[in-house]
Amino acid sequence: MLARQVSPFLSPHRSSLKIVHVGDFFFSLKKRAPSQFSVGGKLSHGLIRNGHHVIDVSYRDVARAGGWFGSRKWGRRYLIRALKEFISASAPDLLLLGHGYMIPPFVIEEIRRQQPGMLVAQWNIDALFVEDNARDFAARHHVVDASFISTAGAAARKLVGPNGFVGFLPNPVDHTVERGRNFEYASLPYDVFYSCGNPARLRCVCGREWEMNDFCSTLEERLPQAVSFAYAGVRGQPYLSGPAYRNVLESSAMGLNISRRADHFLYSSDRLAQMVGNGQLVLMERKSGYDALFSENEMFFFESFEELTEGIRYFHTRPKIRQAVARAGWMRYHELFNEQAVADYMLRSILGTLREEDYPWRHIANHR
Repeated sequence: MLARQVSPFLSPHRSSLKIVHVGDFFFSLKKRAPSQFSVGGKLSHGLIRNGHHVIDVSYRDVARAGGWFGSRKWGRRYLIRALKEFISASAPDLLLLGHGYMIPPFVIEEIRRQQPGMLVAQWNIDALFVEDNARDFAARHHVVDASFISTAGAAARKLVGPNGFVGFLPNPVDHTVERGRNFEYASLPYDVFYSCGNPARLRCVCGREWEMNDFCSTLEERLPQAVSFAYAGVRGQPYLSGPAYRNVLESSAMGLNISRRADHFLYSSDRLAQMVGNGQLVLMERKSGYDALFSENEMFFFESFEELTEGIRYFHTRPKIRQAVARAGWMRYHELFNEQAVADYMLRSILGTLREEDYPWRHIANHR
């Protein structure tokens, strides 16, 4: 069992906080939703395991339940009314908002006036280079006490301005959610896993714009036929969720982690945690900046298409080395970014009780 870093907040008056967590969790009314690996669910796990009373509010599902014909759009007023009533009835210490842009800034201000003394924070794992996300994140930053975003460095601070706390949010891993131990096996059904929500959307990989069907077909052409690929949402394969997605994650030796861009420091989709958490050897672009947190003995970093193909070929023919690197990356990621550590870092940042020496990775994350 991995050592868990636990430092739950203790106030002079009580040993735990009551937290209303608004976001997406492990259940969703939306079909094909990959909710079984949701960041919101893992963060709630971490907060609860650190000793806090957490009440999950699945805002999209509340809106669907209150909207005409199950429409989230038509259920927005119902959601806002229900949330206000519940906050009044539950009197939480903290309102934690995960995405939730159906709850606009003026509503957050109304809730704060209704519940004086309650802290409010937001978290977001979408990219800041997406214009709508950046705009909405910045707008809510001005009405909350703290903001967390899965892009590190100066980008978030530049976006939101000089005031208020803004911190890097690592994609958390949870040993009860990511249960695979792929590094234990010299042979698995697939060599390389890659998932893509929209392959037609161009991605910049090693300085070149790629349509991802073309990228994958070119990668296959450059590699021996013996190298097998597990695809989800690309190369004619369906987008996967639920047990089908989990099975592919747990059946692949290596995971290709490609975001739409690699030039936003430490940004990655939450698939990074899903891949490394299931024991895959992660392959990712060095430009992402993750080589500042992980060594060459824990992940494989590439700077060119040719270096990527060479790396896949190398680890494909050397399973023991692949297993060792994947195991080391799995251990390191769990040490740094397990759900309890990430939840504790967030909560103590919100409360202002984080010490200078706590979570040293955050100083690297804020460096650029």
